[in-house]
Amino acid sequence: MKAITRLRLCTAAVLMLAAAWMTLPQSTAQADIGWPPLNPGGSSLEAPEGADTNVRMVSEEVNLTVEAFERPVPGNKEDSPAYHMRALVEAVFQMRNLGTADEAFDVWFPLAASLRYPGMLPYWPDNIVNDFKVWIDGEPTAFEHVQAPDVGNPEQQSTWARFAMRFPAGQDVTVRVNYTLYPSGRRPFGGFEYILQTGAGWKDTIGKAVINVTLPDTVTPENVSLSGKSIEGLPIAPQPEGYSIENNVIRWKLTDLEPSETDNIFVDVLEPERYRELVRARAGAESAPNSADAQVALARASINAVMVVKSVGQHGGGRELGEQINAAYRKALELDERADIYLEYIQWLKRSSGGSLFTIGVCPEELCAVVARALQAHPDNAELVAIDAEIKNLQAQNAPYATQYALDRTATAVITASQAAQQALSQTGTAAALLPTAAPATAVPSLAPAATQTPASQPAAARGISPAVWVLVAVIAVLFVLIGLYQKSNPK
Repeated sequence: MKAITRLRLCTAAVLMLAAAWMTLPQSTAQADIGWPPLNPGGSSLEAPEGADTNVRMVSEEVNLTVEAFERPVPGNKEDSPAYHMRALVEAVFQMRNLGTADEAFDVWFPLAASLRYPGMLPYWPDNIVNDFKVWIDGEPTAFEHVQAPDVGNPEQQSTWARFAMRFPAGQDVTVRVNYTLYPSGRRPFGGFEYILQTGAGWKDTIGKAVINVTLPDTVTPENVSLSGKSIEGLPIAPQPEGYSIENNVIRWKLTDLEPSETDNIFVDVLEPERYRELVRARAGAESAPNSADAQVALARASINAVMVVKSVGQHGGGRELGEQINAAYRKALELDERADIYLEYIQWLKRSSGGSLFTIGVCPEELCAVVARALQAHPDNAELVAIDAEIKNLQAQNAPYATQYALDRTATAVITASQAAQQALSQTGTAAALLPTAAPATAVPSLAPAATQTPASQPAAARGISPAVWVLVAVIAVLFVLIGLYQKSNPK
């Protein structure tokens, strides 16, 4: 009976310990990023659903010309690039009736299509293609706005343009449409989309498709995203592959195309005025290498050309521009240790890499170093003193997260070292002989440096096994041991 009581007490103690541990913060909770401001993309003509037609799209040529365009920004749209640039689109379609009988039916054009973010646009019914016009064989043609199943999500309704057409047997008919596109995404970049898959319902393949995206400046890795992924995990390089770049034009040439979702066009573009500001600032810094103000101007222009959501993203120049910003501020401070330069640099570091302070209480090394240096130069500056106090307060508030972050890193390091050692042994001819005697030696890192480590080397989202998992395993192991002891002391 005493043995049972002891077993119950031990079990209860272990479970209470585990429960107490589980109440500690187990992971860094980071808020999800919501959908960026959305606008529709352009599209090919669409045949009526289920139509058995002999009309083929022999060719289509699309010219999408991006330009700077400023218009008033509503109070809740500060993050949208659609108020700072646009694209003027002209698309020409050559249609040919391959049959022996005339055909007549309604042709459709989606005014609210987006397959980049499928099914989202119907939630914003006012977001439709602007200034849509259509000509048939050179004659202006009337159309009507109708509601029909959305291209991205047929269970939802979105706005379409519908107009009547006749296709004489054996003849070509030319359709031309003009409209204005505003980009989706977050400033300073905007995404322009052209949907080819809506042309899949015509007879056979699309014989030839040429899509030209023209920028106001020469295409560079800074004003067009040429690699990487967005914060939502979407590819941001021009899509699909197979495009060419010549000066300021990105061009796709496609033949015998049976279009699907993988053929839709997407280009992620920096606001033209921001790119031009960057070019001017870079030239100014080169012409005045000993001017602190010129370096600050370069840093500011570079900041305006960088996408920062949680951290510096891979839109456009991405991390290369982030490094340029740091270098420009460092050089400016070498030339002039003004308090305002320190404050600008600190605010940039907080924005680009300081998120760890708010999540795991870890201060990035460069941020804390710059703050310390700034206080040495300007110990009585009220703003610098306040920033230093804010950092220390965040470190204190998030100390439990910092502790767990260090434990997670330690557990991950141990597991990684063990796995690497086992893998190395398995690749030798004497693995069987060595395994019993050659246990991998693993150094356990100190927890002391955890408060100064930057999470850039170990992202919070990719940390190893949580300590809670280890505790749970330990609880189970202890319970088995206790049960074994009980059974041994109380044989049946």
